[in-house]
Amino acid sequence: MKFAKTIPFFIFILLFCQCSNEKSSKNRLIVPENWRTEVLDFPIEFAPKLDYTGFENVCFAPGWGTKGSPEYFSCAFLWVVDENPKLSAKKLELEIETYFDGLMQVVSSSDQNTSIQIPKSKAFFEKVKDNYYVGKLLTYDAFTTKKELKLNFIVNTNYCGEEKKHHVFFKISPQDTEHPIWKKMNTIKNNIVCK
Repeated sequence: MKFAKTIPFFIFILLFCQCSNEKSSKNRLIVPENWRTEVLDFPIEFAPKLDYTGFENVCFAPGWGTKGSPEYFSCAFLWVVDENPKLSAKKLELEIETYFDGLMQVVSSSDQNTSIQIPKSKAFFEKVKDNYYVGKLLTYDAFTTKKELKLNFIVNTNYCGEEKKHHVFFKISPQDTEHPIWKKMNTIKNNIVCK
C-alpha cells in the first residue's frame, strides 16, 4: 500500500527531475543527513508561467511523503534566477499558487486511480521586513493523502552580486513554525555565501 502511494511521486521525478552530472553540479543546498535533493531548470515544466531563467534546488525531509510523519511535506527550495523577481506579498501569492496548481495537476493526472477535480491553491503572504516574507498556502496533496493541505512558508530573498543572480529561498511545512522540523530546516544553507 505504501508503495502504491509513492508511485505518482516517482512518476513526477522521472518526468521533471532532469538529473544528470551537469545538473547535479548545480546543487546549491547544504542539507541535513538523509534529506534528498533535486535540481530543476527554469522554465519549470509544470509551471511554465513562472518566467525566469535559472534553476531551482529542492530538498525533501526523509518523511516528506509519509502521512502522519512529523516531517510530512516538509521541504525547502531555492530559486537561483537571472531576472529580478521584484517580489511583493501579492506576487509571491500568485507565483506559489501557479507553482503548486501546476505541480498537483501534473501529479494527479499521472495517477490513473484518481479522477478528482483538483481544487485551486490559495496563498496568503505578508512582508515582515525587507526581503523576508511569511505565508500560508491552502493546496491539495496529489502525492500522498489526496486531501487538502495547509502549508506554512518562510521566504527570504537576496541579490548575490558575486554571481549576479537573484536568490529566493523557500522553507515549507504543514507544521507550526515552533515545531522541531523548522529547526532542521533552518540548518539548510545555500553553499554560495553572498555579501
